[in-house]
Amino acid sequence: MATAQEKRQHLKDLLAASEIVIAPGCGDVITARLVALAQLPAIHASGSVAHRTSGYADAGILTMTEMTERIAALADGVDLPIIADADTGFGGVVNVVRTVKEYERAGAAAIHIEDQLTPKRPTYQGYSGSFVTRQEMVDKIRAAVDTREDGNLMIIARCDVADWGEKLERLVACMEAGADGAWLSARGGDKIQELSQAVGKPTFGVLPRGMTLRQYQDAGASCAVIPGALQIAALCAQKALLEELKQTGVTEDYLGKQPFAEEMRQFYSQQGNQELQRIEQRYGGVPKE
Repeated sequence: MATAQEKRQHLKDLLAASEIVIAPGCGDVITARLVALAQLPAIHASGSVAHRTSGYADAGILTMTEMTERIAALADGVDLPIIADADTGFGGVVNVVRTVKEYERAGAAAIHIEDQLTPKRPTYQGYSGSFVTRQEMVDKIRAAVDTREDGNLMIIARCDVADWGEKLERLVACMEAGADGAWLSARGGDKIQELSQAVGKPTFGVLPRGMTLRQYQDAGASCAVIPGALQIAALCAQKALLEELKQTGVTEDYLGKQPFAEEMRQFYSQQGNQELQRIEQRYGGVPKE
């Protein structure tokens, strides 16, 4: 298993390469291992995924400790670098300092911090949000940069204010304060390109609907995070299985028609078995072969 330091360096190497980095949103270890099985390069510890898989709105309801517990589990479960959602930093600059310490200990490779007031609201769903001042946001980024012990832990600034000029000025100020990258809170190709050129550092964002990875990269994105897609796909499959179970009384007919069914059956049933065998053979519990 790679160390946290190695994963952070690997993420920086990926971002320096020519191909866009794909980071699907993962809320649990088995999903993260599926991403690794698919040979994708990174995962996103998404706040929206964490909230919705817990039954909450994406409104900063989960605590910092609850988020770091998820990140630590993901970091222990896969060798992939984790881009971690830290929402607002869970408060003011004092909270940001603790958040960075805990996220770094948990094994995050990158952290994004946004400029909404605490408690935040899912503005991307049309909710009205309130924002800290530009100086307060810059101070949060300075605090985050100064707090990290590993200089390869990336600090990403996310500015969601609606005013486009203010958004650009905030992000540029955050880059000057030491941020290692910016969040692409923009959808159109022209806006993405303008933002990317303004910050001059790696850019991260949600792959817009209707845009391919290549188009997103050509517009200036360095990393495409994809929160929710894996979870929705899983829910679709589970809903279909449940409907067939109600109608036929069995699950095997549904599973037998699915691509990858046998591969996923083995993947699921073998989770943790190699580690269990290794520990018991080394420290006792079963005889060595």
